[in-house]
Amino acid sequence: MNLGKNNQNIIKIGKIFKKNNYEFYLVGGALRDLLLNKQPCDFDFATNATPEEIITLFPNNIKTGIKHGTIGIIFNKKIFEITTYRIEKEYENNRAPKKVEYTRNLIKDLKRRDFTINAIAMDIFNFNIIDYYDGKKDLNKKIIRCIGNPNKRFEEDALRILRAARFSSTLNFNIEKNTLISMKYKKENILMISKERIKNEFHKLLEGANIQKGIYYLKKINFFKNFFNLEIKTKLIKKTALLSKDKFYLKAITILTIKKPVKELKEKLTLLKFSNKEIRLILFYRSIIDNNNIFNVKKLSDIRYLLSKSTREHYKEIIDIYKALKGKNKKYLFIIKNIKRKKLLKSPLSLKDLKINGKDIQNLKQIENKNIGKILNLLLSYVIENPKLNTKNYLINKIKTLKINIFHGF
Repeated sequence: MNLGKNNQNIIKIGKIFKKNNYEFYLVGGALRDLLLNKQPCDFDFATNATPEEIITLFPNNIKTGIKHGTIGIIFNKKIFEITTYRIEKEYENNRAPKKVEYTRNLIKDLKRRDFTINAIAMDIFNFNIIDYYDGKKDLNKKIIRCIGNPNKRFEEDALRILRAARFSSTLNFNIEKNTLISMKYKKENILMISKERIKNEFHKLLEGANIQKGIYYLKKINFFKNFFNLEIKTKLIKKTALLSKDKFYLKAITILTIKKPVKELKEKLTLLKFSNKEIRLILFYRSIIDNNNIFNVKKLSDIRYLLSKSTREHYKEIIDIYKALKGKNKKYLFIIKNIKRKKLLKSPLSLKDLKINGKDIQNLKQIENKNIGKILNLLLSYVIENPKLNTKNYLINKIKTLKINIFHGF
């Protein structure tokens, strides 16, 4: 089995462990992906060597994960994480083990893991598979199943509830019946998890192969009710399938929360530790979509107005959200056809496209600075209606015709 571009380095590292009478196995998500004929991004390895013994074998190392038995060894200028077999005891805050004990027994290490599909190990030399919990069987059936008692697994670490939903999306797997029942039963424990971790799992779910399935399971456990105070309609979940992949994550959240008042939505997104940039974009999408008139397009100037409000940078996302919500209706087809055919993106759409600026208006004198912005926006509206009017002479003359309004405070 090919371990990718680092295959030779991994073999050399494994030989050092083997030469010193230590076990060395490929484990976790990397092996799961390989068995699914996918190329993993990261590889995780497990050994019966203690962290101190690993450090002795590989003096060039990083000890940032040593608290949990993980050493990052630096080999040929690359970092490989090796974790000592361990048993986790006395979990606290429904998230992390309070106590970690090392063990020489691989089966005990696999037993502590979350799902059967993540509790498989492989000898990298002979490709012998250690599969004590029938993970390969569940891989073949495309099932996510907890190891042992699912209530206990979710009581230990409530993040596993969200991970199950995430894997259902990223792998396009179904969640086994008893595991799903326990997810519902233990869902309140999610409230104990840091908001950053909740947001990260949700983000990963929304980048999966079947996000509708992942969202469906979140809906089953009232995730949206608990964190957004929102009931997500099944039809909204289905609409996310119509979105293009570009910036899918933010567009999907916009659609799923489309019924949420903007002020409350901002509060919830802030609570869940979305970045300021992410929040601004989601609220920007909403501000455009919520404008009932902006998609009432009948002529080219209406499309230019839409592009002006949506901006050249984000108009594709806005139109994509509209398509997902409304379908490829006549308005959508009219917009798309004319943007391409008429080259509307080359039209003046923003203040910086105007052939006049604030200094030009200041030079006219007798115009208060506080009115300059209003004047520029008014001129832009004229130019959006008719781009041929975007000449400095015309715009200067137009301002002069507005003088009466300007002197009366605009």
